[in-house]
Amino acid sequence: MKVIAGDIGGTNARFAIIEGDKILFEKHYPSRDFNKFENVFAAFVKDMPGQIPQYACLAVAGVVEGSRVEATNIPWIIDGHDLKKRFGLEALYLINDFEAAAWGITVLHKDQLVKIGGGKPMPNGPKAILGAGTGLGQAILAPRNKGYRVLPSEGGHVDFAPRNEEEMRLLRYLMKKFLHVSVERILSGPGLVNIYKFLLEEQNSKESVFSRQSVKEKDQAALITRHALQGTDELCRQVVRMFCSIYGAEAGNLALKCLTTGGVYIAGGIALKILPILSEGGFRQAFEAKGRMEKVLKHIPTYVVTSPQLGLLGAALIARQ
Repeated sequence: MKVIAGDIGGTNARFAIIEGDKILFEKHYPSRDFNKFENVFAAFVKDMPGQIPQYACLAVAGVVEGSRVEATNIPWIIDGHDLKKRFGLEALYLINDFEAAAWGITVLHKDQLVKIGGGKPMPNGPKAILGAGTGLGQAILAPRNKGYRVLPSEGGHVDFAPRNEEEMRLLRYLMKKFLHVSVERILSGPGLVNIYKFLLEEQNSKESVFSRQSVKEKDQAALITRHALQGTDELCRQVVRMFCSIYGAEAGNLALKCLTTGGVYIAGGIALKILPILSEGGFRQAFEAKGRMEKVLKHIPTYVVTSPQLGLLGAALIARQ
């Protein structure tokens, strides 16, 4: 059965026609090019080959309430009933984007994962997934008799908890900018820029990598990661290392809260791009550094997901069911 799967974020709206585990057609659209979600969905329907499939599932970065969701990082309100009626669909489901990513974990192949530390996962143990991109998504996979039950979460909006003096200064710096400093203010694309500007101010440096670039450069986070990986800017490398350490600490927090003996999975657009630095050791060290619980966390494996279609595969699974 062919289904429509969507993975809707603040940066891109990704759609695919999927049959089984095979992606037949896929297309991405810049989210901010459309003032309404209906318009980008209509563009995909126009671009897709053949007749429109009758079942669809859209995974959206936001809190889903019934058949309606207000996207977190873009001013879209998506109404499932209206979409279903307008496009003549038999059924259309709305789920959180990281709920879809969590379901995607259940159909991933081993060669789509890169392990970063830890022991062997416990069969049928709880799992968790988190991922930094435009924002920070999180979800939990709770075991049940047949497979897993996925629990969506807005854990990316919990308070940022500094672990040392430098991170305390980072918190104070961000408190001047935001009423609430969530962990997403740091673990996201905009968060990379926040860390960069903080360290720039900390070091009282007049030199900025942004000042050397064309004013056409829009994605400052990508610019930071590129210089960090190429070794062409030491400050950028410090930024990404600090980012990875805080990322590991938050992954460890999630592992403790859910006792994820089945593993913690790192998804999102940033992890794969910074994998060489993520694998250096700072991430895993911060993951395990939980005092009396260090012995517990040492055994819990962490994986980076390499599949860019994770959310689409999870959404397609829900559409088929």
